[in-house]
Amino acid sequence: MAQVSQVSQVSQVSSVVVTLTDAGYYQKAKRTIIDVRSRGEWKGDLVLITVGFDAPPNFLDFYRVIPFRVEHLDTSQLVEQYKKDPIRPTCDNREYGKLTQWDKFYVFDPYFKKWDRVVYLDAGLRCFQPIYHLANLPCENSLMAPDDAAAYDLEKRFGGIIETDRHPEIVSRLFQEYHPSILSERYFLNCIWVYDTALLQTITFQDLVDTMNTYPICRCNEMTVMNLLFTFKHKVWKPFPEHIADNRTRLFGWTERDRNYGPYTTWRDFCFLKYPSTINFDCE
Repeated sequence: MAQVSQVSQVSQVSSVVVTLTDAGYYQKAKRTIIDVRSRGEWKGDLVLITVGFDAPPNFLDFYRVIPFRVEHLDTSQLVEQYKKDPIRPTCDNREYGKLTQWDKFYVFDPYFKKWDRVVYLDAGLRCFQPIYHLANLPCENSLMAPDDAAAYDLEKRFGGIIETDRHPEIVSRLFQEYHPSILSERYFLNCIWVYDTALLQTITFQDLVDTMNTYPICRCNEMTVMNLLFTFKHKVWKPFPEHIADNRTRLFGWTERDRNYGPYTTWRDFCFLKYPSTINFDCE
């Protein structure tokens, strides 16, 4: 896979770093914000999307965070469809127990058109290297995010996160809009991504919500819908490169304990980690 070319710390586009949380995940969001301003060396705009609550202003002021409050996305229509035609849950029951994941659609709110580029990090995701490794990725007219399967993985494909062996009416509608071959295609992981806000001219917040309600067969909630639109309908997803310019540091990892990463076994081997296990979560 291609490597990241050497990038300047000075970009010609306006970028914003964004994370999102409800009250329950606020402490994790704080950890990510602290990382972004410290190890991430980010001096630019930083937005915290707060879902259904207001974050304490003293913390926001100290870390120069712009608050953007929203309310939980209305999933009532989706839940009613689940009652009528139950979906098989994934291992963590996110389809029924983690409906707040749909709130990530707010990262595509028209509010973000005031910047050229958005860098999104899940609340709790750890940042160990400068943010410019993400902010300066070549993502013109695209969304960049990690492939959810290793380069050599020939089995993990989109069909594993959408339920097509039941619900014949919904599946028929799906295959009228999307070719069945999408089931055997690669797709992205959405705990971290970068996108060009020019995409908001063609892929809107409302498009995401409408797709959620049109296809209540998405086994990874908002990640499946995002892939339907960005990867398959508009074909604007580009995978993250595996390494940064030094060829020794991985850009992103799920956890450093994953044997698929080979010699990369500690947090020092990564720029960004979703679930680090070799560093204390509260360590500065």
